[in-house]
Amino acid sequence: MESVEFSASAEEPARGFLRRAWDITFRMVLRYIKNSYKDDPFRTFLEVCLIGFIVWYITKQKYNIGTNEIELSEKEIDELVEEWKPEPLVPALTEFERETLDKAVMIDGPNGTKVRLASGTNGKPVLNFASYNFLGFLDDPELSKHAVESLRKYGVGSCGPPGFYGTLDVHMELEKQIAAFVGHSAAILYSQALTTTLSVIPCFSKRSDIIVADEGVNFAVQKAIYLSRSKVYWYKHNDMADLERVLGEVNKQLVNRRGKNALPRKFIVTEGLFQNSGDISPLNELIELKHRFKFRIILDESYSFGVLGKRGAGLTDHLNVDPHEIDLLIGSLCHAIGASGGFCCADKDLIEHQRLSGLGYCFSASMPGILTIAASDAIQALEAAPDNYLDNMRENTTLLRTLLKRIPGLQVDGAAESPLIHIRLSPDALVRMKRTGGTWTKTDIDRVLIELSEEALKDGVLLMRATYVEEHERLLPNSSIRICVSSGHSRKDIEKCAHAIKSAVSRITSKKR
Repeated sequence: MESVEFSASAEEPARGFLRRAWDITFRMVLRYIKNSYKDDPFRTFLEVCLIGFIVWYITKQKYNIGTNEIELSEKEIDELVEEWKPEPLVPALTEFERETLDKAVMIDGPNGTKVRLASGTNGKPVLNFASYNFLGFLDDPELSKHAVESLRKYGVGSCGPPGFYGTLDVHMELEKQIAAFVGHSAAILYSQALTTTLSVIPCFSKRSDIIVADEGVNFAVQKAIYLSRSKVYWYKHNDMADLERVLGEVNKQLVNRRGKNALPRKFIVTEGLFQNSGDISPLNELIELKHRFKFRIILDESYSFGVLGKRGAGLTDHLNVDPHEIDLLIGSLCHAIGASGGFCCADKDLIEHQRLSGLGYCFSASMPGILTIAASDAIQALEAAPDNYLDNMRENTTLLRTLLKRIPGLQVDGAAESPLIHIRLSPDALVRMKRTGGTWTKTDIDRVLIELSEEALKDGVLLMRATYVEEHERLLPNSSIRICVSSGHSRKDIEKCAHAIKSAVSRITSKKR
């Protein structure tokens, strides 16, 4: 009895303390509410609504994913499985696509001016006029030997992006070498030529910006423009009068917008040497229009770098233009240079911006050391003795163009200085070949060109029809065979190529279709 009384007397002070603490706390909260909300009824209303929402959210009925589940019997499940037909991952090939795939040529062994094919030539080498080996570096044994030796030091790849742990000393040396060779402030190296273009243009031109582009640019440039999500205006291929008209219209539209929001960045996008036509851009006129209408220039020199100019430094070298006039100069190391990857030359601030925002730089593994060294050695060889490579390539180009233009029924396109030559059957030849009342479709012409390349292959000359992703081309070029002239070809090789094409054209055009 005494212990019960002692316990009850001990609890009374504790209860009294808690009661006093609660009373003090309640008064403090009440005083705070009175002082805080006295002159702010909106705050009171807002917090009451917030508290009400929290209470509603906690007490409302939760969605149960299994509430509306339908029970199926085993038989019903089996019937649904039997009826289900998966859609193909890619659309079915057309008859012509299947024909093209079946006749595809495969090189067995190293690439170069002379190659062996996996089938069809009895193991005999054939002359290769289908690869972008403009300077013949793919045939250089010294470059190959040095690149293979570098495997012991650098391995086969970095396995990491440049910004993480993929940068090697040879990458930084090559960037400095390219910038000095081109004559620009700085350069950045990308591991793939295609992703160079796809990274550089979207890196600087965004959704609210403006691009005015030549409608004859290649597929990579078209896709880069699409990825930028910029507002795009197209001008007729290499037509400076039409470009001037488009630039004037764009600036007129922007005058009406002024004051509503910030003015967008404005770019002219074109190629140095056009892949789809072999034409060369009139760069001097582009630069004049750039200054007059306050635009920037993005120039893709993927096919002109190593080909045009006294030193092979590209279109700026060819036309004696200061490279700093080009705001963003894109180039490739996998065509004339015979290695891999690509680069962009620009002012130092623009290069550093790409190291943080160029998707192909930030999220792709860096270029393998072996290919970096191959590119560096090729540029060094070109710098040391440009005449050894460029003069022979240009002589071969002039000779082949001269011989091809003598072939009846053949149309030869592209600039005179371009080693990238497109040949087509002339309209007159196509008319003579077609039976009365018939018309030519693009597929018909493509079949004839494939047949022409097969006939040339019988004479030991490898040619390839130019192919395109037709549904994605802004301006689909006419069907053609693309010929790539190399410094590694001899005069005899050029003459053999022209003779093989002449014989093939003669045999093809003699048939009625």
